Amino acid sequence: MNSIADSQSKPTTAETFVPSFPTGLLRTLAVDLALPWIAVQVLTHRFGVSPLSAVVVAALFPAMSLAATWLRRGRLEMIGLIVLTTLVGGLAVALAAQDPRIALIKGVPGATLFGVACLATLARRAPLMFYVARQFTAGDDAAKLAAWTDRLASAGFRRAMRVLTLVWGVAFVAKAALWTGAALWLPLGAAMAVNPALGIGIFAALMTWTIAFARRGAARIAALEADEGEQR
Repeated sequence: MNSIADSQSKPTTAETFVPSFPTGLLRTLAVDLALPWIAVQVLTHRFGVSPLSAVVVAALFPAMSLAATWLRRGRLEMIGLIVLTTLVGGLAVALAAQDPRIALIKGVPGATLFGVACLATLARRAPLMFYVARQFTAGDDAAKLAAWTDRLASAGFRRAMRVLTLVWGVAFVAKAALWTGAALWLPLGAAMAVNPALGIGIFAALMTWTIAFARRGAARIAALEADEGEQR
């Protein structure tokens, strides 16, 4: 594994700030996001399994992924943890009430928990989105993981992680509130169309902003590194 000095001396350090698709990420997205969704669709539409039972089966994929990552590396996989929390939260709401409007807000507990967790970690040296962004950017690449972690020595980088965490935290709390409002106050047909659109739209907006924010940060880091190189 590279030392801190080595990771800071390489021009790739600025690149570690920009989201990419590293080794291991496609596997994570497939196991934690795609397989649960496919499981629910196949079980409910092809085999007539109840939605609640389908969600229980779907939750097994991120749960097993979390367990495997913990056993192999001794750390939690943030994407899998978020998906599992959302599924379990939705399952709890669905079990508590059979009202179709309540079922529409099955994702609210997970979204609220994630948003509040983001806001609650803002004062930490490494807030929650640091770990999410590190996994998304570095995947299973040990050198990139080390380079990303080494950046916590920079006050500017820690500030950027707090901004990232604040924006995602506020957005998820707002999404939970909008989901709840749409499900309870809009006509049922409109609510069924609006709630998925809200989820997709807010996530797309967050990813677009995050990538732009990351690229601006990487450009500033690269400029600082270039200035330091000229001064040597």
